[in-house]
Amino acid sequence: MTDDRQAIWAAINDLYQGFLAGDRARIDGHLLPDATVWDSEEPALAHGKAELDALRAARPSGPDAPAVTGIETYLPVIDVYGDTAVLRHVFVVRFDTRVPEVVRNTSVWRKADGRWRASHNHEDVLPAPAAAAYLAKLTGGSDG
Repeated sequence: MTDDRQAIWAAINDLYQGFLAGDRARIDGHLLPDATVWDSEEPALAHGKAELDALRAARPSGPDAPAVTGIETYLPVIDVYGDTAVLRHVFVVRFDTRVPEVVRNTSVWRKADGRWRASHNHEDVLPAPAAAAYLAKLTGGSDG
């Protein structure tokens, strides 16, 4: 991978580590303030931090909500076009009480002041049967 591709791949993985740590500032540090987000659970496109925060607030919380225990990333495809890049990858979300989810993700990144930050993120959670088959391929037959 080129330096730019490595920086983008490191940034998305750090964003996920921020999620696991509950560190919203760490996550937001990888997003442009006016970033747009297609969340797999929400039909509307979120524009900017305020709408992203509203999406976050609507997610299940409390002791009965499933807890994410891990995120694994796979299969990065990164194309860099000057100060714009597109990242496509797959990630697996592991939960404490649910079967893992397999998510296809596409994000657009912009480079400013020598740093890559996401300007758009699109998540697509695979349906359970497709996710199970895909997970077996990604992990060599192991689902957990």
